[in-house]
Amino acid sequence: MKKIAKLAYLFGALPLVSYAQCGLECDPSSSATLIGGGEYAYDCYLNSQIVSQNPDDANYSMLEPCDFAIKFVDMDKEDLAATHTNRGVIRIALENYDGAFSDFNIGMTLLPGAAQILVNRGNAFYHSGNYQMAIEDYNRSIELGYSDFADVYLNLGKSYERMGNNNLAERNYRQAINLSPDQAEARSLLDGLLSQP
Repeated sequence: MKKIAKLAYLFGALPLVSYAQCGLECDPSSSATLIGGGEYAYDCYLNSQIVSQNPDDANYSMLEPCDFAIKFVDMDKEDLAATHTNRGVIRIALENYDGAFSDFNIGMTLLPGAAQILVNRGNAFYHSGNYQMAIEDYNRSIELGYSDFADVYLNLGKSYERMGNNNLAERNYRQAINLSPDQAEARSLLDGLLSQP
């Protein structure tokens, strides 16, 4: 098979839903990932971007270009890790958490220092209800220098609030607002937290 020139894109789309309207029921944002490996990996990336913006648009056919790229396209380990990560994002939207964890774990094996993969795996833990593991992955991503700290602190706040630890939830919402003053969801969740009796 002819080797296809690699492409690299940064992926950092946030869901389009208004966070102020849905509070904790909204999904934590997906993280940035790099993709590569030609048209199939690029289609996998595009599909992961679509479901990050609207998880209801997810369908199983979106996994096909990811599966093909992983099995048949000659990619370096960074691009292979990124393609696994993008497939994991789609699997979260399809509520296939075991498959998502598998993809993120493979990505972490290939790129142990990739903070953005930890954020995505943290999102999978959050969605599956394992808030303690989500917190561990989010905190580790911060230690590794993940660049979009405001969103990670927002996700930490949501996880702590789900666990009933309102003090740490408040601290993380405030940190998200300090880092990104226009962070509407963190402000809305903080207001709701502070208005509780």
